[in-house]
Amino acid sequence: MPPVILVFTVTGAALFVISCFFLGWGAKADDSGSNPLKTVGWIAMVAGIVDLLSALYIVTRSGLPAAAGTSAADAATASNGALLLGGLVGFYGLFFTSVGAAAYFGLDLRPVANLAIPVGLVPLAFWQFFDGSVLLHSILIVWLIAFWSVAATVYGKLPAKVLGGILMITAIWTFFLPVVLLVTRGELF
Repeated sequence: MPPVILVFTVTGAALFVISCFFLGWGAKADDSGSNPLKTVGWIAMVAGIVDLLSALYIVTRSGLPAAAGTSAADAATASNGALLLGGLVGFYGLFFTSVGAAAYFGLDLRPVANLAIPVGLVPLAFWQFFDGSVLLHSILIVWLIAFWSVAATVYGKLPAKVLGGILMITAIWTFFLPVVLLVTRGELF
């Protein structure tokens, strides 16, 4: 099984922390001058790196020989599935690493906002890949809304607290719920 639970838990935790920041929870510097945004950035960057490493694992493991008795067509489909999943995880890994680096190093967030537009839209092409799962289809829609909301907030079209609420819902629905389902039921549905 690909390291999906790792991706869900680590990225979900990072998104939860990011959403708290936008909601204003622990977002103000204290008297010592510490900057919570740097900490949020560090957490997001680590999550992005974990996602990128997970994507690499998924893609490199896809080249393993098929199980005995597997037809060539089934083996090719399974291999392509791992490549597609690895590509999707890598896409999000790039985004979270970029967000984290921008926040930590105080970089311009506009290029990250621009990146959020295709990161929200392109995964809709995976709709058929997730056929049969209402949950995974709903996750693609929630991600579209969340990523486009990031762009809208950076460009001053959406208040930060609204983005914080959207990201909190996204963390719970698209990352933590799948973890609970995988742990308690052994599958996503």
